[in-house]
Amino acid sequence: MTAIIFLLLIIASFLLVRAFMVVVVPILMDRYSQAQNRKAERLLGQLEESFIFWEKEKTLFFFIAPFLFAGIGFMLFRNPIGLAAGFVLGFAFPNFMVILATQARIRKFQGQLVDSLMILTSSLKAGLSFIQAIEVLCEEMPPPISQEFNLVLKENKLGVSLEDSLNKLRKRMPLEEMNLLITSILIARESGGELTKVFSRLTDTIRNNIKLKEKVATLTLQGKLQGLIMMFLPFAFSYFVYKQNPDHFTVMLQNQQGRMMLITAVVLQLVGIYLVKRISTFRM
Repeated sequence: MTAIIFLLLIIASFLLVRAFMVVVVPILMDRYSQAQNRKAERLLGQLEESFIFWEKEKTLFFFIAPFLFAGIGFMLFRNPIGLAAGFVLGFAFPNFMVILATQARIRKFQGQLVDSLMILTSSLKAGLSFIQAIEVLCEEMPPPISQEFNLVLKENKLGVSLEDSLNKLRKRMPLEEMNLLITSILIARESGGELTKVFSRLTDTIRNNIKLKEKVATLTLQGKLQGLIMMFLPFAFSYFVYKQNPDHFTVMLQNQQGRMMLITAVVLQLVGIYLVKRISTFRM
């Protein structure tokens, strides 16, 4: 009788596993594929708005990244927590890639801004209108700044006012220098100011501002690196000691006072990270 029950349990377990593999797994994979497709379309749309075009083959990474990071997490930690943490990290990694690509494009745009202002100034001094000066800029300068101002021209030709086009450009390029430039242009156009003088002064102001930011970034780099090292060093050291001697922290983990000391150490570590970040961050 016991053997029959055991056999029935085996058969029932086999049928359940087979049903799960045949019915549930395809449904989950289809839902996952749909979610990743929507995510890929959204991220590619954000990139295309910034004139960053990725091949469709690169979107394959969006699908495999969670499983790839999950495998790496399991290999490193050998437990389900590492597997789950790796999967979550891999799911968020494409968004991080998009943010990095967008920021790199904004930094490149910022580096081209002074040269573009000089071209606009020269064109206006030659007797061209502001729209014609932008056309010269688009011909002379490489992307991304030529792409952004070319979009301003296209919008203007389609009937969008220049003020609205410049405000859209300010939103696409959230830079302090762009805010200063577009505000100066709009004020000069309303008040009848001379744009050549405005651009000449802005060129010097923006150039000095960029140099100051680079100098501040260089001076605060050491503090940021020290903070980064001090942030990971305690966790790396604890992990190394644990791998060498798993019983090393047993006394602290089993004792109430030891657990309180560990919690206090983690809290103080987080406070130190926050303070180092605040000290080494300089807002202009």
